[in-house]
Amino acid sequence: MRFIPLALTALLCLGVSPGWTQDVDKATSNPMLLPKTILAQRGEERDRTQFKLVFDRTRNGEPAGKLSVLVGFDYFAVIEGDRLTISDLRLLRRFVIDRAAGTLVNLSLYSDVMFRRVELIRRMEIASALQHEKDHPVLPDSLDQFWIESELGIAGPGKLPAPLAPRQDGNTTQFYYGEQKVATVTPGDAEVPQQVRHAYGAFLRRTLPVHPNITHWLGEAGTAPKRLDYLSEATGKEEKISLTLVSATAESDDFPMPEHLTLVLLPQGSKDPDVTLMREVLPRMTEAVSAKPADRQAQIAEFRAAIDRDFKEKHPFAAALRLTELALRWGRSATQCEEVKDAGPCWTKEEIDKKLRDDPRSMTMFKATALQDRKPAEALKLWNGLDRSDVPNGYVIDIFLGRLLSERGQRAEAAKSFEAAFAGDPTVVALYRELGDHFARASRLDLAWLCYDLGRALPNRSPPDALTGIDTIEQELVKTYPDMF
Repeated sequence: MRFIPLALTALLCLGVSPGWTQDVDKATSNPMLLPKTILAQRGEERDRTQFKLVFDRTRNGEPAGKLSVLVGFDYFAVIEGDRLTISDLRLLRRFVIDRAAGTLVNLSLYSDVMFRRVELIRRMEIASALQHEKDHPVLPDSLDQFWIESELGIAGPGKLPAPLAPRQDGNTTQFYYGEQKVATVTPGDAEVPQQVRHAYGAFLRRTLPVHPNITHWLGEAGTAPKRLDYLSEATGKEEKISLTLVSATAESDDFPMPEHLTLVLLPQGSKDPDVTLMREVLPRMTEAVSAKPADRQAQIAEFRAAIDRDFKEKHPFAAALRLTELALRWGRSATQCEEVKDAGPCWTKEEIDKKLRDDPRSMTMFKATALQDRKPAEALKLWNGLDRSDVPNGYVIDIFLGRLLSERGQRAEAAKSFEAAFAGDPTVVALYRELGDHFARASRLDLAWLCYDLGRALPNRSPPDALTGIDTIEQELVKTYPDMF
């Protein structure tokens, strides 16, 4: 059950050391935290400097509204009317606040960067496939590596097909991609306070569809540009966008989050099938995350007592399902007598093998588990053929079905299996990983990380487990794209 989607696998092949670790309190990743807790997690502000920038924006010469941003110590907040989007570089969260409605959405910064990474790989693969066709078409600019990197704000592997170099024209700096002028910077005299320069650079890279080499240069300049003109292919056609600085002021102010907001975990009214699935299982998830921590050893003892009863009452298939659920929830060690001692009656591996050897359904289940990576179609057939009408914990089968159906692109059928699994037991950590991976396969990285974060917030989680790999992926994202964090 440790499947990693293709795009995530590609990330793990970047040559980043898996031993790198990051000192981040994982409690902050809980998307159910309320503002008071978030503010407490941020701790005392070491510096209250807040730099406010307001730009007039035009698109192809037509007014396109203002771009307003507050840049603080370890954060920046983009202001759009009553909407305030805070990218918190300390807690590694993105907070979307609707000040008129008084609501808060708490998202992962990792999901945003992973989405960019997945999109970069997908588009570059499409471009490569088209280029290798016998009579390949002329690629649109939107599939050129430079423009892909510009829209997504991150660089892909390998060298650019043409150089990107700055040229001076009086007091302006012009950037050329090959022979095409792609950006012009007119310098200003509004100095960015030293304390917020890292966050200012992150704002440029995360917000502007400008090549990361250019936004890196802008971030290093130390002053906000008086004017920035750049070309963009983000809409599929070339557009000229201009930002003209209206005002730049430095003040001393707090982190811009009100203490009283209503938490919103999902978009309201959306009929998207993935959001609908998440809406269906979310009550069970939040109930599990909100539960008081229980004694792990006592819970394992309850499982072992139930397994003991199943064996004694000659219900070996029910026992096999409980053993599987036990391993999915707390890892294989929870099924081993010597690993968790004094936790009720425990059957050894040899005793279990002997009991299950003559049970056809248990043998079918173990065969299906062994085949799911090598021969998924055969494994799916075996899982579907299992009769579970006489067992109380048949929802364990739905965890495996959900994964296999999702991998085959049968998303509606997979959704039904995930709903059944969460209805059965929403405390199984592996289930949060599998549902997150289901969303990741459709590039819904926002929903994927909502699942991963909720699973890691379960009160009785005992890593290493199925979600430990997500911790590693997050660490590698920060290592690979430090300028985005």
